Amino acid sequence: MKKPDWEAARALFPALKKYTFVNAAGGAPIARPVAEAGAQYYAEALAHGDAYWERWLARLEAARAGLAGLLGASPKEVAFTLNTSHGMSLVAGALKGRGAVLTMLDEFPSSTLAWLNAGYKVKFVKPENNRYSLENIEKNITPGVKILVTSYVQYRTGFRQDLEAVGRLCRRRGIILVVNATQALGAMPVDVKKAGIDFMVFSCFKWTMAGYGAAGLYVSKKYLPGLKFPEAGWRSVAAPEKMDNKARRMKKEASAAEAGCLHFPSIFALGASVRLLSGLGIKNIQERIFELNDYLVEGLNKLGAAAATPLDRGCRSGITIIKAANPAAAVKDLERAGIMTAARGAGIRISLHFYNNRADIDKLLAGLKKMGPGVLSL
Repeated sequence: MKKPDWEAARALFPALKKYTFVNAAGGAPIARPVAEAGAQYYAEALAHGDAYWERWLARLEAARAGLAGLLGASPKEVAFTLNTSHGMSLVAGALKGRGAVLTMLDEFPSSTLAWLNAGYKVKFVKPENNRYSLENIEKNITPGVKILVTSYVQYRTGFRQDLEAVGRLCRRRGIILVVNATQALGAMPVDVKKAGIDFMVFSCFKWTMAGYGAAGLYVSKKYLPGLKFPEAGWRSVAAPEKMDNKARRMKKEASAAEAGCLHFPSIFALGASVRLLSGLGIKNIQERIFELNDYLVEGLNKLGAAAATPLDRGCRSGITIIKAANPAAAVKDLERAGIMTAARGAGIRISLHFYNNRADIDKLLAGLKKMGPGVLSL
């Protein structure tokens, strides 16, 4: 694949003319074609009412197929949800009674609260130097643990898990693997088959850059014949067009979780974002992010600043945590200068995407330098 023109891609994001967004892990700006795809629904509904229903359904399925391609899945294994918490709650409900859950201490609440709320016994793995090694995970697998829940990338440290290695461990130990990919999808390659992932959930307003309201769920086809989601509605059944209010036969595909009508604008925006990402190439995007990360770390070293994030390539993501004495105050100072970051974990979270460039990083570094040595802890 030809290397992308990153400046041309950057030009698709009007917000970058006003702000320095280095916060993709919080909420990314959206590209013009993504916004246009969402707005198209409202323009069509304004001009044609509900006459475009069949066209909207076809466009929805095209978006599903595109998203499935991004995951290495089949369209029947992919459902649209509201957000990560919603998707995780669906999975927790569907797996009720399968056993205890093992998860990571650094997980965002979306990964854990659904299981706790559903009454599962949940055990937490403590990190070692902001990492979760395979050995550390395995030694915490006790006889009752039957489900492993992990983020692909941890939101408060930037640690990227080796999903293929974890998948092999889970298969060897007979454990169901559930992945939260919100902090990776759109930035880091995902292949659900190669990794042996059983369930994957994700929101799409971060690295996938589709705005709020679009999210997804992957269910491995081996679970589809007998899986029952805790929610059902008229579009969950095998023949929704019959509008049979006594129907019992549900779809044998992930979209059974889509109980009713979906939010077309968000899904159409997601479809456009997936086309943009696929056109650029996820591996190209990952390489671009790593190049920008290297430039950032070089600049931090010159400032005498330290990163709490593991920096070796094997577990690197788009997130870098800069250690700071008062992260919240530092983030506010940067925001006043038009630099969008976040306070997470041990410091200031910087999350670089393909639309960023060295000028963004230079502005960030200049902003950090103005704070003085008392702000950045060593």
